[in-house]
Amino acid sequence: MISASYLSSPMPGEIQNGDAALIRQSATGDTILAVIDGLGHGPDAALASRKAIEVLTLMPFQTSVLEAMQEIHRELRGTRGAAGTLCIVRSFKLEICAVGNVALMCAGCSVPLVLSPGVLGHQISRFRVGACEAPPGSRLALLSDGVSTRFRLEEHRQLAPEPACKEIMSRYRRKADDASVLVADVRLIA
Repeated sequence: MISASYLSSPMPGEIQNGDAALIRQSATGDTILAVIDGLGHGPDAALASRKAIEVLTLMPFQTSVLEAMQEIHRELRGTRGAAGTLCIVRSFKLEICAVGNVALMCAGCSVPLVLSPGVLGHQISRFRVGACEAPPGSRLALLSDGVSTRFRLEEHRQLAPEPACKEIMSRYRRKADDASVLVADVRLIA
């Protein structure tokens, strides 16, 4: 079971947010977590990130991370493109793929993640997928490049996901970009 929350806001002065995030859970507890960062900011970036989220919202839960990222890549052709990190958690097993500069931070688990260079919708030489155990008590944070990673996730462990997102956003948000943070805790089903 995952307990999660996210915050996302456009660059100051912009109306549309080029970042988007998704937390989607099945009845059995399978969970999709994603932060997508449309290149640049404004309406064109927002279009790309929304299209990626639509793909993830409609895909079956049994879809692998690799298949999901390949579908996002196809659907974003003709858009500005995006960076993104996608995590799927099933039965305390985590599968991850990241393209570009959406960071993944972990506490309580070790993720063997190698970023896939490129831009979703444009050019990616190879998708790299990581997998690991995500035991109860572990915490994940996905951050667009509008949020600095110059902190330790453990510093915010005492906060539930929603206040942790607020704290991270208020302290580490960069003002010259769209910004998103998603925090997820893996826990036993209560």
